[in-house]
Amino acid sequence: MPASTAEAALTIRNLWIRDREGGVLVRNVSLSLPRGGVLTLIGETGSGKSLIAQALFGMLPEGLKVEGTIHLAGQPPIPAGDARQLAALWRSTLALVPQEPARAFDPTMTVGRQMALAGMGEGEVASSLRTFDLPEAVGRAYPFALSGGMAQRVLVAWALGLGSPVVVADEPTKGLDADRVTQAVSALAALARAGRSLLVITHDRRVAEDLPGTLAILRDGEIVEQGESTAVLAAPVSDYARTWLDADPRHWPRCLRCCDMSSLALSAHGLAFAWPGQAPLFRAVDLHLPRGGVLAVAGPSGSGKSTLGDILLGIRRPSAGSVEWSGVDIVADPSAIRPRRQRYQKLHQDPASTFVPHLPLARQFLALREVRPGLAIEREMPPLLERLKVRPSLLGRRPGEISGGEAQRLALARILLLDPVAIVADEPTSRLDPVVQRETMSLLRSIVDQRGLGLVLIGHDRAMLRAIADDRLELGIAERAASSSRLA
Repeated sequence: MPASTAEAALTIRNLWIRDREGGVLVRNVSLSLPRGGVLTLIGETGSGKSLIAQALFGMLPEGLKVEGTIHLAGQPPIPAGDARQLAALWRSTLALVPQEPARAFDPTMTVGRQMALAGMGEGEVASSLRTFDLPEAVGRAYPFALSGGMAQRVLVAWALGLGSPVVVADEPTKGLDADRVTQAVSALAALARAGRSLLVITHDRRVAEDLPGTLAILRDGEIVEQGESTAVLAAPVSDYARTWLDADPRHWPRCLRCCDMSSLALSAHGLAFAWPGQAPLFRAVDLHLPRGGVLAVAGPSGSGKSTLGDILLGIRRPSAGSVEWSGVDIVADPSAIRPRRQRYQKLHQDPASTFVPHLPLARQFLALREVRPGLAIEREMPPLLERLKVRPSLLGRRPGEISGGEAQRLALARILLLDPVAIVADEPTSRLDPVVQRETMSLLRSIVDQRGLGLVLIGHDRAMLRAIADDRLELGIAERAASSSRLA
């Protein structure tokens, strides 16, 4: 049963959030987080989960209107629209693990310096980093030197070390491999046992399964089901909850098929990469991506998966080796990259960062006609948005006014409109709920088959990779080597 206001560390009452035109984004949501308890919030992409977290901190995007009250233990109720009162509670009462690591750091300061400015002592910084197997050297590094998974672990370590009685974790395991997910969930559970209160927003069923407490399921801005986590997961009442839980990648059918290796979208031989003064991230990497094929790149956080993807796209130069785009070595001849760039595209781990923040999305899509002459965007875009389950009304918004999952699907739509030969997708489903994740990956697989393009799929979710990909490249940390194998 939900805790009473007197027993609760956090109570949200009658929360409404509307857009500029008065459209309802969050509808009459009430939630209660008990002291020392866990409230896990799951739901479809764009359902309003992150908006609820932003409302708690008074950080909603400009133009959104909010109603309702927020009550934190020991504090009088605060109107949900009072950003100043809510901001006064940061660190002392509320700590946030945000969804997008790239937006959380100051790029001009080292990680340790930023953690210290937030109120952590030098010993606390080192101890928090060690909790997530991060060496002290990470504290001396600048944010740009961290992989997406490492940055996510730093954010979790940072929030957990602040001592705030209420921690709001928005997708705290996004971008982490299975072992790191286990670490993050264990640390969150330990905080709850120590008396901290946790509001956890997630797409990962494993997180919901492993964290005891209350589970609330959100759809289209409304709570459709709420109750004790174990009971809801074991016997969901609503049709949507059953659909959401059944969409776990562990339940997907295999999609393994043979590919024509004589027609390659890209290939690489003898690739190696090392940051200055550091051991190689990887070496002696060979790979072949045929048209109509999907190659999975897996490995622990920090093993170099995203760096390898950037090398394959000519964004970063390797320490050694070659990369061929349809037979042309772009390492030996960098001038070959520009005329072929349109057809070799990246689906980024942080999709929102690829859009211009102050321009409406519709205007940014129209600009594609300058990149692909002859693009009939008015004809090609509507059926594509329908297949990706993207509401056309989102195009009237700016990037900061849509969810991470909506940004990911729009980023994919933009890439597909460029008619690519190959796509490198870096954690493309990390911001999607299981239902949309399954639909998006099935769509990607069908597009690969129909258009004959090649897809490099970088990820941590081995169940999803196994269901979608034809071959796998495994990067490791301890041995700093790579191996390619047929998915088992």
